[in-house]
Amino acid sequence: MSTPVTVIGTGPRRAGSCSPSRLSCSGGAGSRRRSVIRRSLAGRLRWTPHMGVSMRIAQLAPTFERVPPRTYGGTELIVGLVTDELVRRGHDVTLFASGDSRTAARLRSVTPEPIRYGSRTDDDLTHAEYLQLANAQACFLAAAEGEFDLIHNHAGVEGMVLAATSRTPVVSTMHNPFTARIQSIWDAYPWFHHAVSAASAATFPTRGALPPIHHGIDVDAVEPDRRPRDIHDPHGYLLFLGRFSAAKGADRAIQAARRSGRRLILAGKIDPHDITHVRSAVEPWIDGDHIRTVGEVGGETKRALIAGADALLFPIEWDEPFGLVMIEALAAGTPVIGFRRASVPEVIEDGRTGFVVDDVDEMAAAIGRLADIDRAACRRAAEKRFSVGRMVDDVEAMFRSVLDRAAVVAG
Repeated sequence: MSTPVTVIGTGPRRAGSCSPSRLSCSGGAGSRRRSVIRRSLAGRLRWTPHMGVSMRIAQLAPTFERVPPRTYGGTELIVGLVTDELVRRGHDVTLFASGDSRTAARLRSVTPEPIRYGSRTDDDLTHAEYLQLANAQACFLAAAEGEFDLIHNHAGVEGMVLAATSRTPVVSTMHNPFTARIQSIWDAYPWFHHAVSAASAATFPTRGALPPIHHGIDVDAVEPDRRPRDIHDPHGYLLFLGRFSAAKGADRAIQAARRSGRRLILAGKIDPHDITHVRSAVEPWIDGDHIRTVGEVGGETKRALIAGADALLFPIEWDEPFGLVMIEALAAGTPVIGFRRASVPEVIEDGRTGFVVDDVDEMAAAIGRLADIDRAACRRAAEKRFSVGRMVDDVEAMFRSVLDRAAVVAG
């Protein structure tokens, strides 16, 4: 029996919405399906989209955090921004997310609130994984009834598994890195995907790949602090903002701050599986003065903390697909010093909006050069490159490209 779906809001149907896609079954199973995948991808659609015509879009969000998140949750923040902007532009959007989400779209939910990783059921399934699948199931069942012209999957592999049998076109935004452990899921996935940076895109299969789309945020909602900083100001501070995991590098930020003689504030969440790392590599250095923590922050508290920092330290030890906190910092006028990995060189203009470095020693040296960075230039970069408007322009173009290419092949 499928999980009941709660309809939280019922926005009006808009005049001029696209008629339901006329779809045909395509492809067999196994090797036969893979051999005809390129033809079956586009051959499913049977209508021709037109610029300016609204689309009926399903936004499938993760259920790990609320949309938008109260504190931590970069994916959920992006889902919320994209969803609300699509509604503002006249599209008919349904968001599948936790029931406490806040959205301008129609909201459907299989759970009243999100459940983070780690919570387990009596039969040893994680609540998080169960809800992800139940949420995706609700979305694809609605699509099977002809409710949508396109599904935008933000829920990762759980959405991709069910997309394998979907007759409604699917675009999956890959917020997490590629892993070969799910190659069989990729082999069966017949639709489209895009990454959130060029570095991340290079790791994914090329079949069905669309150009990467950088994240954007509501830059206008961020009050920048453009004041020049005195690196000798005893009240100044550096900031680390993220999960307290080995991959995010909170311990590296501590090392760099200590070597530069600067104060450091650490803010973020601690997942259960990161406690051992935190106790051994982070807690011993916390003194409540030069190195201190403020826990998990969000909203105005988070924005003020970022804007007040002399710099954001981003010493990642993994191939982060994007790193949303970097553009949150730029919007506040705060430069970023990050390790030369993954998306960092795409986001940070070395010597202009921060510094791209190779190790802790170089990070400590770069801290001493922060006076060379114009904080107003950081803000201008955010306005030009990382706005919600630019991001959704790209998303809209991607949607229409998917529908257009399908219509061309079908014709």
